[in-house]
Amino acid sequence: MKIQLIFNPHAGRGRGMKAYPEIRKRLQEAGHDVIPHRTIYRFHATEIVKSLNLYETDIILSVGGDGTLFEVINGLMNNPGKKIPPVGVIPVGTGNSFVKDLKIFNLEDGIKAVNRNISRPVDIISFTTENSLYYFVNNLGFGFVADVSVTSEPMKKRGLGMTAYAMGVLVEISRLKSHELTLEIDGQIYHHNANFCYFCNSVWVAGNMMISPESILDDGEMEIMVLNSVTRRDLLKTFPKVFKGTHLSHPNVIVYKGKHVKASTKPEKFCNPEGEIFGVTPLEAKVLPSALKFCTLE
Repeated sequence: MKIQLIFNPHAGRGRGMKAYPEIRKRLQEAGHDVIPHRTIYRFHATEIVKSLNLYETDIILSVGGDGTLFEVINGLMNNPGKKIPPVGVIPVGTGNSFVKDLKIFNLEDGIKAVNRNISRPVDIISFTTENSLYYFVNNLGFGFVADVSVTSEPMKKRGLGMTAYAMGVLVEISRLKSHELTLEIDGQIYHHNANFCYFCNSVWVAGNMMISPESILDDGEMEIMVLNSVTRRDLLKTFPKVFKGTHLSHPNVIVYKGKHVKASTKPEKFCNPEGEIFGVTPLEAKVLPSALKFCTLE
């Protein structure tokens, strides 16, 4: 097979660069024609994939974390070619959330999934923010959850990894605020005084948090999770439940399902699609059923 390998050398605090030679060697030894592309700057992967001749490609392989995959997907969805090959993922990032739904947990699993060459359909969600169109496959949040990403990002750059996210949670709990939230879900209007909102297409976020345990990758719907305003103490008490997905039982957690969502807030809030920090509310999101296929071990 001809594999276009997109690798982020900075993923996982340098794991991307360390893992790349072994990944390329093993794929070549398995008989694949591997064409490597090293990313240099933010959204470089999107530019690379957008310009590829997909008619001569059997697999697009993302070597990095959730952020790298986000860029690869946006490149694919903006590629002018009508043929879109399956996407493979070798997780070497910090969180590697999405691929857990594909039963891929490490480098070995990622390579095995590519060599196995069995793919499954996955919904993609388009979203518009600040008059620009993007796509995500895992989740997008705003409110408290995005504020945590903003706070933890400098700590991640200092090499704290997932510890940075936990520290960001504690910092943002200490200055917790709610906001007005209006949702229009498939034509129905809902009003909330919320701490955060998540649009979810898959189960995991931030590596090991089961933020949306009921999500299914190809059901044609997204889960829209709202946490209505809670006290700092209650949030601190409830937060550990997210690791087992039992937080859904909290009376202030509301989950909707829908295909087309519009969201606005007062004040406007930062967004964090796939853990990336960009965009603000208001935003609009639509499910694109089975828009891509992913190599899987499930």
